[in-house]
Amino acid sequence: MIVTILWELRQRRTALLWWTVGSIVMSAVILMLYPSIRDKANDLNNALNQLPSGIRQLKTGGSDQVNVADPVSFLNSQLFYATLPILWIILAVTRGSAILGREEQSHTLELLLARPISRGALIAAKALSLVTEFVVVGGAALLTITLLAPGFNLHIGAGHLALATLYTAVFSLSFGFIAFTLQAASSLTRRSASAVAVLIGFGGYLLTSLGGLTDWLEKPAKLAPYHYFAPDKIMHGQSVMGLNIYLLGVLVFTIAVSYLGFRRRDIQ
Repeated sequence: MIVTILWELRQRRTALLWWTVGSIVMSAVILMLYPSIRDKANDLNNALNQLPSGIRQLKTGGSDQVNVADPVSFLNSQLFYATLPILWIILAVTRGSAILGREEQSHTLELLLARPISRGALIAAKALSLVTEFVVVGGAALLTITLLAPGFNLHIGAGHLALATLYTAVFSLSFGFIAFTLQAASSLTRRSASAVAVLIGFGGYLLTSLGGLTDWLEKPAKLAPYHYFAPDKIMHGQSVMGLNIYLLGVLVFTIAVSYLGFRRRDIQ
């Protein structure tokens, strides 16, 4: 299993390096913007708070008022709620759908299974390699944020910043595991793996953000995972029970469905 994980990471080393560098640069640039934005906070707050609620929530989630001078509000709106998740969801879905799909399309999956490794061990190794990629990319972003934030007057506890980054990474990874599970479960579901994961992720983001515009979108928005994603609460040290339930549910669902489905289905 370890050999399979290391082989997968070697194959991905160049792309993984660029995803890591991109996450570091994006995080650092946003942090560096805070001092200049804080100096113009009154004008920016007035402009943002005059926008319709649904438009504001495209960047802030459930926050009704925006105060860019507040470090938590700034990081929530500019980094944790949209920017990093969108970047990492793209990484998670593309990798989750390709990590098995690429092998099957190139007809190398049969060669892997011809080795002394069970289907269960193989799918576990593939899943763990996806997790390892996120540990590298998310860990680099976490170090960047926690080390640079105090230097740019973003005075938030290091533990809360680390927790917000961790939740953002795990939340983003959940959509990759949805794609991974659909790839593994059956020949039928693998064809729509990426589309379904993108619909749940980005469709849920739009549905949640625009839920404040019309009453008829409020109830459907509660079905979207993004409805429960609240980095601002995490940075304030508050509970995120709905998010925890969603992440736990995805973990149990993906482990059970991918393992049972991959063991039984035909390899094409």
